[in-house]
Amino acid sequence: MIKVLIVDDEPKLREGLRSLIPWEEEGYTVVATAANGFEALEKFHSFAPSLIVADIRMPGMDGLELIAELRKQNANCHVLILSGYADFEYAKRAISCHIDGYLLKPVDEEELISYLQELRVTIEREEQFSRLQTEAEVSNHEAWLRGLLQPGSEDIAVPEAASRLGLQGESEVILLQLMRPHKGEDGREERVRSLLERYLPPERAIFFSLPPFLGLLLKEPLKDEAARAALWQDLNRIIAREGLDFYAASGGAALEPEQAAASYTAARELLEQAFFGRREILVSGAVEQWAEAVKEPGELADSERDEEMELLLAVETGSTEVLSPLVRQIICKLVETRYDETYIKDNLIRIVSSTIARLEAVNPDVRTLISENASPASEVYNSYYLSDILSMVADYLEHIAKQLNTGGRGDEIKRITDLIQRRYNENLKLGMLAQIFNYNSAYLGKMFKNQIGEHFNTYLDKVRIEKAKQFLTQGMKVYEVAERVGYMNADYFNAKFRKYVGVSPSAFRKEQ
Repeated sequence: MIKVLIVDDEPKLREGLRSLIPWEEEGYTVVATAANGFEALEKFHSFAPSLIVADIRMPGMDGLELIAELRKQNANCHVLILSGYADFEYAKRAISCHIDGYLLKPVDEEELISYLQELRVTIEREEQFSRLQTEAEVSNHEAWLRGLLQPGSEDIAVPEAASRLGLQGESEVILLQLMRPHKGEDGREERVRSLLERYLPPERAIFFSLPPFLGLLLKEPLKDEAARAALWQDLNRIIAREGLDFYAASGGAALEPEQAAASYTAARELLEQAFFGRREILVSGAVEQWAEAVKEPGELADSERDEEMELLLAVETGSTEVLSPLVRQIICKLVETRYDETYIKDNLIRIVSSTIARLEAVNPDVRTLISENASPASEVYNSYYLSDILSMVADYLEHIAKQLNTGGRGDEIKRITDLIQRRYNENLKLGMLAQIFNYNSAYLGKMFKNQIGEHFNTYLDKVRIEKAKQFLTQGMKVYEVAERVGYMNADYFNAKFRKYVGVSPSAFRKEQ
């Protein structure tokens, strides 16, 4: 029987789950229950359950904190999360903790049983594999490999381990990390292991498994980038046929057996930043491409740029050619702020959502477009590469921009005047628009003056003042109108109003 621990702060729910679900019929047995995360950790160490069914919201240590602590301890258990809150924030945080399922209270009995049936196959296979691995550990290569790659983990000297493995001279460690599906593995990982073991003959490489990694100890280092690319392609061909994604890293050449451990450590460290790499390479220092904001030529100093505003205007005006560079610029700054996958994903989705919301505020057609084009949020949170996320977000925004705008290059001035009519209260700058439309600002300003008959700033001021007159007529206070039409300084607004109307805003309102 597969051991289960139920964790919930509601006694009725704990006992309800224990009694209402036909655990034994499905191959499970509830070994214990707990009222919070602290109690669950204690009972986990006492009973070693293979499955934990836990509530998200609990006093003391909640479900997400419990999972984080278990993962920190490398606890090899499966987790199903229960929540009475249909909250996307909780769902995405739970998913990032590598859980096996997320169910809402009240629990649907059939849905839970479906999860249990899927997990039973996975857990039984894992337990069987674990037993076989333990029984064979003394006689297979794993112990010798640990002695070589993790000196001190086994009572084996490195020279002896190298001799037993037939390793002489140079070598190189290749590490792989398979990205696990959230609902069980259904045998795919084991099939990948089997295929990798047969990939290279023993005289060329030794396949090994040091959880959570799979690896190849190459008896001859990779010679150049072409060899590295060819190896990645071979690995991808093997793993992709099982529908799994993966990270792969090379630890570099070890000149003698005693340096194989350093190659293993280097590869493991590289896998920690694999999210910042890209597909089709054995990762190596890839985070550097994101570490600093892109310094592209432009007329605005980097400190003066508002990329989120530029992104909004680029989508709204259909300037698709600048969207991908803008998204990349935003991602680079997020990486600079915090080198953290979840932080980057959270903020990128926030920026996309904010952009769409601001589009909807001035364009009712956007709502229909959004309903027809699903947000990339789910794909972003489930993505393993930041470069893929860049493409997803840029493609999504480009698609929205193209559907919002049917005009091409040559109607920029019309698009700018329409934009001013909609966004007169925003901090619009000619330099920002010049970057979006890929013009020199002086040239764009001259184009604007020739077609409209007025300078950009004059036209913007006049639109704002006309809007201000409407608001004043409605009885709004002067400082409120100033903010409403885009002037943060009331005195500056007064001066502009006098310039174009001939009287102060207060006097104008009294005349109405």
